[in-house]
Amino acid sequence: MQRTPTEPASTGVEVLDGMLGGGLPRNRATLVTGGPGTGKSTLGMQFLQAGLAAGEQCLYVSTEQTIEELKAAFSGFDFDLDHDRLDYATIHARRGETIEENDTYTLQTQEENEWLNRGFDAPFTGSYIEDHLRNYRPCDRVVFDSTSGLAVITEDIERYRRLVFDLIRFFSDEMEATTMFTAEDYPGDRRGDVLQFTAHGVIKLETDAIEDNPRRFLSVPKMRGVDHDRRRVELTVRNDRLTASPRQRNHLTTLPDRRLVPTGIDGLDQLAGGGLVRGAGSLLTHDSRTTLNELVGTLMETVIDAGLSIALVPTLDLQQRRLDRLLDRFDRSLSTLLDDDRLFVIDQIDGWDTDHPNVYPQAASVEAASEQFAAIDNRCDGDWITIEGATAVAHTLGSEDARSLRYAEELRFLDESELLIHLLNPELVCDEVAAFYRDSAEQIIETTQNSEGVRYLTLRKSPTGNVGSTGLLNPLDEPPYVRVEMPAGSHLYDSSE
Repeated sequence: MQRTPTEPASTGVEVLDGMLGGGLPRNRATLVTGGPGTGKSTLGMQFLQAGLAAGEQCLYVSTEQTIEELKAAFSGFDFDLDHDRLDYATIHARRGETIEENDTYTLQTQEENEWLNRGFDAPFTGSYIEDHLRNYRPCDRVVFDSTSGLAVITEDIERYRRLVFDLIRFFSDEMEATTMFTAEDYPGDRRGDVLQFTAHGVIKLETDAIEDNPRRFLSVPKMRGVDHDRRRVELTVRNDRLTASPRQRNHLTTLPDRRLVPTGIDGLDQLAGGGLVRGAGSLLTHDSRTTLNELVGTLMETVIDAGLSIALVPTLDLQQRRLDRLLDRFDRSLSTLLDDDRLFVIDQIDGWDTDHPNVYPQAASVEAASEQFAAIDNRCDGDWITIEGATAVAHTLGSEDARSLRYAEELRFLDESELLIHLLNPELVCDEVAAFYRDSAEQIIETTQNSEGVRYLTLRKSPTGNVGSTGLLNPLDEPPYVRVEMPAGSHLYDSSE
């Protein structure tokens, strides 16, 4: 054979292979589950066709169709159905008599060469099915379509689990084959739960309505020993082949490095494809159970080290005494940053001492806020970034003025080398305002917390990075005080590997 024992077995679907780091684990059983018409059998045959292209011996086992029906079903695809390394086995249950029992289910096959020539009908059991399939050894890949045909063997769920386990062991250990089982996905079906638990991996096919149009989707909820991508992709038939889209959701090469500012947070920069985008607006959102203090503190430390100044429109969580304590954790002095013109504050929350010349009082209008930003721009010798509590601005200025200020900040005060970052709790502003900030941002980073206190970070929108991916926010006891644990499968899209 042309393969190595450890090389993943390509599924024949490029995107699915990418989600799995190359393909299915060798000598293991993967379950493909889904409703009628979702593409289970087609995916199985495409998996075998990929094996034929690699010089492997393949077997298609059907429990529901004759060989003629199978070939007719696949006639519209670009499959070599008569390849000399592709065998077919059909096993069906039919009422009959065995040497031991009358009126029972017997094993029937429909191959041209009858292997069960014993002079009596064999009972439809796992051991006789295995006995029949031994005649197809050696075999590198097997598709068993479908396990629904085994349901008549027993109604006892424990015996069914044993039957499935024995078949998996037979294919994996005795035949040394990489196997793909298919099964109908019926809600509440205990047999389906047994199959998903017993199989090494699970590929889920499903239909969903997008704008009232039915679409087919694929995901990989389980694959033991593989750091795989669990996100859904859309499944379509294109050029007589089953394909999945999008080919990738990250845009690691969209922007040059000079357009990105690293945040200094492990995992976040990797998730975002390098950092925050210069010359455009970034939106950091949070819910009422989370704060952005660690992210903001680390970002401030990073840009100060890089020689940038900061214009801050504080949130309630960043009032003067709290920011003082936060900066102290990074061995930074709030008063020193103000004295050295490295920090400027527009106090929209009315919680700062405005005696310092770098602390501007609450702006009552767009014009007043714009004048304050203009003054900061004049006093900064180099580049600066804006970190703005958009929730506070929307509350103090109102929705319309908040929109106008957002436009002015980007059009008047944002150079291509600078950053504009808005902090927003969408729960505390009207839907129109939240939608406006999302629409005007080039990047959106969302933080949430579940009922158990676990926090997550998701890249919702970006010209670069793994858009749609969610990482775990893990607190640390030392700088940068927070780390983003990358989601499963993220390494598959890292261009550096």
